[in-house]
Amino acid sequence: MAKSSFKSLKRRADDVYKRYEAHFGGKPRATRDLGLLDELLGELDEIIGAGRQELNGGRNPALVSLLDTAKQRRNTYRQERKAIVEAQEKAPKSEAAADLTRQANLVFSRYFRHFASKERRTRDLGLLTEIIVDLERIQAEMKDLATEDDQGLETALEAVEDNLQLYRKEYRAIEDARESLRADEQSDLLASLANAQFAIYRDHFAGHPRPTRRPALLERVIKQLKEIHKKMYALSQGGLDSQANERNMEIVSKNLDVYQSEVEKIHEAKASVTTEQLAGSLGAAANEVMAEYREGFAGQNRKTRDLEQLTLICDKMCEIAYQMRAIQRDEPSEMNEKNLHIVLESWTLYEAEFRKVREAQLED
Repeated sequence: MAKSSFKSLKRRADDVYKRYEAHFGGKPRATRDLGLLDELLGELDEIIGAGRQELNGGRNPALVSLLDTAKQRRNTYRQERKAIVEAQEKAPKSEAAADLTRQANLVFSRYFRHFASKERRTRDLGLLTEIIVDLERIQAEMKDLATEDDQGLETALEAVEDNLQLYRKEYRAIEDARESLRADEQSDLLASLANAQFAIYRDHFAGHPRPTRRPALLERVIKQLKEIHKKMYALSQGGLDSQANERNMEIVSKNLDVYQSEVEKIHEAKASVTTEQLAGSLGAAANEVMAEYREGFAGQNRKTRDLEQLTLICDKMCEIAYQMRAIQRDEPSEMNEKNLHIVLESWTLYEAEFRKVREAQLED
């Protein structure tokens, strides 16, 4: 066997560690691919064997450290393999049940990013409604599967029901918190809420190819802005004398006109492309988001990362995943199914990274 250089061994080891983190670190064990983990363990065996040959009784400190780390990682991965086997034995047996469980976990993460420990009055009730509706769908589909004696769904279904109760309670709490404000405070809050909707448009629609945009998201923004405008008008009619409120009503009205026109153009653009073309465009959009994550977060100091940028990355992957799922539901294709799998894996990774970054920054 030819000897391997230290640099090549380190490069191979780092690649194994990155692949493990991407596919196993913080991921639900019941959905993990044991074949891939066995492949990574085999690669570590080869690296350790080649490293021992290169060391050959010598005292190269860097190589000794590399071997020690590789052995520790191998032990960790072996333990993780046992845990995955145990989890999969207890997990829902059907692929559909496992997919629903993952969908639920992603919804929980979405709520955590946007609502946990946040100022209630500033939260987006349109987004919370979408989260609740999505979780209600998952709940209904889980109940249908549970009737087929898939006992592994019981724990996941309980978690969904508990979170649904929490989210509905939070919705009412947000409404109550807003009602307690004075008229001038409500005016300021409504301006902030409108700005948040404008930001959604800038982040997800402005400058992006129309066929890859999700109309339902823009329709959600439009609905929220109409409600905001209605409340601004009510304040004005109720006696609030505020030039700022009047200007804000005008700004909201103008943006509503733009957004309503845009959502029609998005529907037209989607109708002008084939499903295959749309699937390819969504795959390209996902690649752009993954590149953004690699550049801004992979291998970086978590304490210095921008949580707002990371939550936007998660939201972008969510938008792509929703549209890819719609394609699989209506006109399934092998290419789209493969892309959806990659998107869900990446999205799950980014959600886990969000929590780790947040924890690291809370330590300071």
